[in-house]
Amino acid sequence: MNLTIRSLGLALLLLLLFLGGAMALQGWLARETRQLQAQAVEEAGVRLIHVLSLSGRAPEQWDEAFQRQLSTMLGGTVKLYQAESPRGRNDPATLSFVQSLPANPGWWAEVQFAAPALLRAQLLQQRTLAVIVVLALLVITVPVLLALIGARGTNLPPGATRTPWAATRAQATGMAHFAKISHERTTALAQEQDARVRAEQDLQVNRTLLGHSVDSRIRLGRELHDNICQTLYAVCLTLESVQKKNSLVPELKQRVDQCMTELRRLNQEVRAYLQDLEPAQVNGQNFASAVEGMLAPFLIEGGVRIEHRLDEAAVAHIPSHQSAEIMSILREAVSNGVRHGRARRITIRAGRNEQEVALAVQDDGVGFAPLPHLSGHGLGNMHARAAALGGSLRVESTPGKGTRVLLTLPVVSAA
Repeated sequence: MNLTIRSLGLALLLLLLFLGGAMALQGWLARETRQLQAQAVEEAGVRLIHVLSLSGRAPEQWDEAFQRQLSTMLGGTVKLYQAESPRGRNDPATLSFVQSLPANPGWWAEVQFAAPALLRAQLLQQRTLAVIVVLALLVITVPVLLALIGARGTNLPPGATRTPWAATRAQATGMAHFAKISHERTTALAQEQDARVRAEQDLQVNRTLLGHSVDSRIRLGRELHDNICQTLYAVCLTLESVQKKNSLVPELKQRVDQCMTELRRLNQEVRAYLQDLEPAQVNGQNFASAVEGMLAPFLIEGGVRIEHRLDEAAVAHIPSHQSAEIMSILREAVSNGVRHGRARRITIRAGRNEQEVALAVQDDGVGFAPLPHLSGHGLGNMHARAAALGGSLRVESTPGKGTRVLLTLPVVSAA
């Protein structure tokens, strides 16, 4: 009888300790939930300020399309307010916050978005309740087992042990260790899922910004075509009308002919660079076809012979999204050979080995003496484009013996 009372007292003490631990655990979960909410709101606010600073658009210019794009980038809904500050509204499924626009006083943006941190907190609570139920069943089982053992112990022979404290202590230690491991694994899983969600959100923002950059390049090319190209064409027509007059002295007529030649060449180069501003046009072509299209303006001028010997196995290892940048490098090399080197023959070759793909532009022009620091943007842009592709560029030239430009790119694995 005394053993049963002691067992029940021990069970009550364990139950009280268990309830105290459960209450502490519930308080910790509530505190973690508030921290996750604050962290999610802070990160969303930072992304909003970052996107608005990149867009540079005033609140008066926010149309429905821009607000939809902004909502997609932030993974929620964005509303614009003026004069009076709105109040954020929170519910178990979503979070919202109000952000003032630093560059536009008097304007406020309210953002509502799904809160993955709350869902994880709910998952943690469910698992915690499951563990509580299991531990409660075990706590209830302990006094029953002790009572049974105490009842059987009354019939034990003299000298036999009556209290199985060692087995009970080992079982309690094992359950505590199991609960600790479960908590650590649950916390690690929640942190990993939170990191994955952040990475996906950052990737979505970067994709959207890249799409805007490509659209800006295409729009810039169209504006240049509608302004500069049309202006050059009008100047050509004016000079042609002057050229047709017989009253011009020979020297002036020669100068007009030279101006006409330079204007036609400049018009062809501008159109070639406009094609570079529309990467989809080059990236969608076969590499050999893209090279022929790039060389067409130089062949129209005449007086220079251009050949290309492209190994099919080599150009097959060139990714399609790199074609536009490679065409820019080759175009600059050919243009330098024609304009500055006064070359009569230019050859373009492509080859590869196990690690690299090489493209070479060789001309028979006047050449030059390479200097450690060359002025101008042409060679600097070529080196910068090659570095952006992960490759290297080498320029070899000797006065009177032509110039050779060698572009080397790493072989991209098919996997």
